[in-house]
Amino acid sequence: MKRYSLASLVVFLFFTLSVTAQMGGFSGAGGGSAMKGAMNSGHFYGKVVDSITGQVIPFAAVQLTGPKWDSVSKTMKTVVIAGQLTGDNGEFSLEKLPVAGPMFTPIKYTLQISSMGYNVYTSTVTFDLSQMMAKRKKMMAAQGGDNSNPMAGIEGLIDIVDKDLGNIKLSSTSHQLGTVTVSGDPPPMEIKLDKRVFDVSKSITNAGGTAEDVLKTIPSVNVDIDGNVTLRNSSPQIYIDGMPSTLTIDQIPADEIDKIEVITNPSAKYDASAGGGGIINIIMKHNQALGYNGMVRGGVDEYGKLTAGLDLNVRQKKINVFADVFYKQIKHKMYGTETKNADSTDKTGNPPPYLDLNQHDTNTMNGYFGFARAGFDYFIDNRNTLTISGTYGTGNFTSSDVLRTTTDTMHGSNPSTNSSTVEYSNSPRVFNNVGASVLFKHLYPKDEENFTTSITANEGSTTGNGTYDILNYNASGSEISRIDEQQTSNGNSGYYVGKFDFTDPLSKKTKLDAGAMATINNVHSVSDITLLNYGEIPGESNTTNYNQQVYAGYVSYSHDFSALLSAQAAVRVEQSFYSGQVATSLDTLKLAPQSLLFFFPSAFATYHLTENADLQLSYTTHITRPNFSQLVINNYSNSTNIQTGNPNLKPSYMHSFELNLIKNFDKRNNILLSAYYKITYNIITTQLDSFQNNPILNQIQYFSTYENANYAYSEGLELTSQNSIGSWLDITGNINFFESSINATNLGIPDTAKKFLSYFAKLNLTFKLPKNFSLQFNGNYLSKAEVPPGGSGGGRWGGGGMGMGGGMGGGITPSASGYIDPNYSLDGAIKKDFFKSKLSMTFSVKDIFGTSVQGSTMTATNPLGVPLYTETNSRRRDPHFFQFTLSYKFGQTDLTLFKKKNNNIDMGPDMGAGDAQ
Repeated sequence: MKRYSLASLVVFLFFTLSVTAQMGGFSGAGGGSAMKGAMNSGHFYGKVVDSITGQVIPFAAVQLTGPKWDSVSKTMKTVVIAGQLTGDNGEFSLEKLPVAGPMFTPIKYTLQISSMGYNVYTSTVTFDLSQMMAKRKKMMAAQGGDNSNPMAGIEGLIDIVDKDLGNIKLSSTSHQLGTVTVSGDPPPMEIKLDKRVFDVSKSITNAGGTAEDVLKTIPSVNVDIDGNVTLRNSSPQIYIDGMPSTLTIDQIPADEIDKIEVITNPSAKYDASAGGGGIINIIMKHNQALGYNGMVRGGVDEYGKLTAGLDLNVRQKKINVFADVFYKQIKHKMYGTETKNADSTDKTGNPPPYLDLNQHDTNTMNGYFGFARAGFDYFIDNRNTLTISGTYGTGNFTSSDVLRTTTDTMHGSNPSTNSSTVEYSNSPRVFNNVGASVLFKHLYPKDEENFTTSITANEGSTTGNGTYDILNYNASGSEISRIDEQQTSNGNSGYYVGKFDFTDPLSKKTKLDAGAMATINNVHSVSDITLLNYGEIPGESNTTNYNQQVYAGYVSYSHDFSALLSAQAAVRVEQSFYSGQVATSLDTLKLAPQSLLFFFPSAFATYHLTENADLQLSYTTHITRPNFSQLVINNYSNSTNIQTGNPNLKPSYMHSFELNLIKNFDKRNNILLSAYYKITYNIITTQLDSFQNNPILNQIQYFSTYENANYAYSEGLELTSQNSIGSWLDITGNINFFESSINATNLGIPDTAKKFLSYFAKLNLTFKLPKNFSLQFNGNYLSKAEVPPGGSGGGRWGGGGMGMGGGMGGGITPSASGYIDPNYSLDGAIKKDFFKSKLSMTFSVKDIFGTSVQGSTMTATNPLGVPLYTETNSRRRDPHFFQFTLSYKFGQTDLTLFKKKNNNIDMGPDMGAGDAQ
């Protein structure tokens, strides 16, 4: 005997009741109740796609409105019957809908679908009752009026209450506030009111790499040889999924990154201390497609080091589970030179102490790091989503260094005045990082009204143990002394962030945003520096404890004055507390608890020049608070360059202005022209303080400290474009002309306010070739430029460079007088896809022509303006570096899941293929 699903019985019950009612046999409360249950069995479902490209549109708002009887007013009112956001695959499903109204009249529903960058789609949909009755009569006629088998042919009626609306196409609009979609692959670029979004998920030069490789391809962003990141020659704050993280950019797998958001002028909605140099938000992949899918990949580089990774995501009904693991072996080789020269005379006619120093450095880094991420989404209902995830990162690196130094502290006409030093160092370092986050989002019935809250925790630990063997030789090459130094360090940190954001569209023309954020940062570290033949050097070892707390709130008001003009005004208030102490063998320095309260206003305005052009003007304010190491810690890790703290440092306060012109020629050809100006008062910089000859180390030691200079400014004009030539070439170009300077007359440097014009250019080319080949080139050029005010962000291996002692150090120390030498490089990759792009092979080369050489020049003066020396350095890392990567995509989308989403349809064994009896 055949068995039928509940849906079949529901359809049959509906027709039985409807026919009975038409014959006058339907009456009574019990019948009404049964009829109500039968009538709420409707189901609309479909997919939302782009009208031109056919690509699915995720997170589109789907709303179904219809008439409903109001028992109070005794009238029919139009209300929201159902609503949801489309999934990553663009699909939606609206269930348990009334099929018919009183007296079995058809209900006319209004289906409205909206998505950022598209025109609103509106359509009338209904369940066709006349078709229902016609099918019912046809069924009865086929049975010759015999009703003994009422279920015969009932399967054909299911589609009437289970209605597939098919692919619904949305047309794009170019004049909507705050968004212009730019086509191109890779990377597609979306320009919004306050940020640019780059899709890097398909960039082939990043395969098998890290976030460092990804950021090198992003317009406006520059990454130096140490992994330090600058955005328009300023230091940005780097976020992961919108939150701060203790991970450095070399600890984030490139294959796990979906998009990069670049916010050049963050509004009051964002952390005020994060926006001085802009914000770069790394958005990790988060697949929510139905069924299961994933990718497995592996690779090898020119040193024989291996890379492996696995992504997996499974979604069934209301639960989506995701997990990623990544392992990468690392080897890098770096070569560098440095000179210090003091053969000049100051303005008073008094020559400084003579110095002629030359260094040659060879460094090798070996190690590995692993990364794992897992979590789940719980779609509680159409309006509430809970996401819980965790991360774990670990790494082990060893830096081996040989540093050769020749020094002459007298006039070098006599070779006998020269001495030399060879330093052999070995510095292993281990790190571990654990993170967890909880995110909850609620969508209100009102369009665009939502509430989001999240808690994120990151805890990390590091240990290091460096040995430094320093051999000193006289001019004839005879060893005159030997120093064996050991540096050990260990520490742990905790970073905790809680925040919530609320958006309420007060009307069609106004919107209110508000939120609050709390961050707590705890740091504990121990550093020991000893000489094996001498013991601990007094005052150089220390134990540090530090705590910082920031509590903030913001409110933002947006208003559309007309169809052409829109504006937003916001203010943020931040209260910060920090305290800590440093204990050495000589004394304990305790920083008195400090409390700072600041307000940060911001304003944005957008004017629609034409359907295809927008003009945006913005003003924001930001702060840079001195960190604990700048306030009290004396850093002796580099024995020749000692950095001391300054407890009298003040925060830096920035005013930032930006004007953007967005021109959208069509979906594949666009231009963004930006002009910007930033001025920062009390900019924190470094100042050479003094020098001395250390008799224990037999070395000249230079002491630097942190100071507040008068101000620093930067201004520039930037052009970014994305263009496509046919379907075979995508071009993304960026050029930024800028000038910047630091006014430090208060530090005895009178001429640093003069303008310094520089430019930075980047070009990305992606070729789509026959036979499923793809070819990509990424090139960049930086002219002579000012050392970034405030330094640079990101960093590699926690900011380390060539080791903890000796060497040239990692990166460039920002100073009141210095510049970066010109440099340029070109990366390339080729990819071949097989089996409908399920299997891909990629071969990539970094620095193809070996031209990526980073150099800088700095003039060091003491607080009286007396020059101490001029320093130049030059370094190169892994020229012509190549790697091979193989990846395979797998998965299956269970399309029947959407048909099963109607809880009133439960296919029985006989109605589902392959089901067991």
